[in-house]
Amino acid sequence: MWSVDWDGEFVVGGDGNTRLTPAFRLKEFRSANGTVRVHRELVSALQLLRERFGRPLTVRRTDADGLGAVVASAPLAELQLAAAGIHQRGVFERVTATGDGLSVRIPTESPSLTIDQALETAFSVTAGFETAGDKFQQITGNFDGAGLSFGPAQVNFGTGTLVPLFRAFEAADAASLRACFTDPDDYSDWEKILARPRAEQIRWADSITTGRGRHDVADPWKGYFQAVGRVPAFREITVESILREYGGKVARAIGQLRKRSRIDVDHLRCICALYDLVVQQGSLDKAMDAIDARLAAEPPTTQFELVRIAVEERGRAASPQWQADAVSRRVGILTGVPHTVDDRQRANIQFYMLRNVRVEGVDRLIAGDVGIELARVRKAIASGETLLA
Repeated sequence: MWSVDWDGEFVVGGDGNTRLTPAFRLKEFRSANGTVRVHRELVSALQLLRERFGRPLTVRRTDADGLGAVVASAPLAELQLAAAGIHQRGVFERVTATGDGLSVRIPTESPSLTIDQALETAFSVTAGFETAGDKFQQITGNFDGAGLSFGPAQVNFGTGTLVPLFRAFEAADAASLRACFTDPDDYSDWEKILARPRAEQIRWADSITTGRGRHDVADPWKGYFQAVGRVPAFREITVESILREYGGKVARAIGQLRKRSRIDVDHLRCICALYDLVVQQGSLDKAMDAIDARLAAEPPTTQFELVRIAVEERGRAASPQWQADAVSRRVGILTGVPHTVDDRQRANIQFYMLRNVRVEGVDRLIAGDVGIELARVRKAIASGETLLA
């Protein structure tokens, strides 16, 4: 459970060791008298600055209203240069050198994100639920009946998404794929497994599943998948295939909700919640009757109300053991704050990316006209870079 106290969008207390972002703990924002008041957008902006700067930062102090801070690191000139880049994106309203560091301040209203930035955010937040460590090397055993699950979106045999990905790898560079398997006989076996019916693939996956909770995969197979996940070209293929598959499904879900409510869905958190839904649950279809009934009974007036109805009803249509997990994940993304359902709370360190901003160009996403953006996101994520900072 996240032990953080909130006042709207402000962190105002909690366990000092709680990580608010990968680089910053809550205690780093405490004032000299022990109180905390820091806007989540400022924390997000400082994480982006940390990533652009590439070195640790020290938070000297925060402004009383929680919208600004003084940070320090060396060399100061390079820190100023990195902050200037963030400022150009509109993330910082002001950047000023001070006697003990660099004073930065966020605007009261953040600028909108582009489609490519929104897709990177959605991809990263959901990957934070699905994986740990290097998301491209994540391989999971048959703990959930889906067989092997691989990569940032945990594509698997059960949903039929793992085989097309490996076919794409093979078509792009068969020699590099074969080289990931140190035993040629094992690669030959893998090719045969890819051609088998789905039920047989899952049974085979079960035979190499091991570890606590049946989440792990036995070697040498685990090592083979991790080797595949280290190939730069395969990482790019993985990102593009995931975003094409699930970006299309998000577009369809947005269209379904627009048609029923005539409410635009263009907020980052709403889009990220729907992206997470289609990655884990495929679509809204199984809950559409329940969604329609609830929309009639509780007509939404905002996109947040609309999307919350959708994600809650689709979550309740999941298998009983996954319902709390599904609703907790999606409502947490929607609000930007971890949400507890039946003592189940799902959150991850990428929640800092869930900024309170709108997204430009959603109509183009719905129309499927985002090829240029997909190329940018593919290269950035596969190389470990970002379009956000």
